[in-house]
Amino acid sequence: MSPEEARRLADVQGPSAQPPRPAPRHEHGGPRGLGEPEERGPGEQEERRRRLAEAQGRVVAALVAGAEVPEGFDPERMRAQALSLIAKRRAIVARIRPDAAQAAGPDLAAEFAAYAAARATPPSGYRADADDFATWLRERGRMPGEPAPRRRWWSRLPGRR
Repeated sequence: MSPEEARRLADVQGPSAQPPRPAPRHEHGGPRGLGEPEERGPGEQEERRRRLAEAQGRVVAALVAGAEVPEGFDPERMRAQALSLIAKRRAIVARIRPDAAQAAGPDLAAEFAAYAAARATPPSGYRADADDFATWLRERGRMPGEPAPRRRWWSRLPGRR
């Protein structure tokens, strides 16, 4: 087959199976043609970042604080994800404070859900979350008083007190 015949046949059969070319990139490394202007001033970038931070804050508030689901998100999926995050927190709290999980007993899921719903935002760490949950149970009479402080592991080393 001659090269001319091959070209004619390729034109009839459609475009060649060449890999697609990468999108042109502008000086900052991102692809062009995504609805963004080529050049933006620092003020416009700051405004976009501020709006993005606000939108992200609304999504996080809907997931962890029971706030209204932002427009454009499926409320059922957001509810499922929020329940999943509570279950994850509950499992970690049960590992960190097994005494609290034992005190809650078979009602652990319901107790932890009520505890999580009573707070606007979760504490800033799993240990704080576990301790707050234990305090919450104690305030409701579900857990005995504060246990005696345990000796730290390093105090049990030979020659240490």
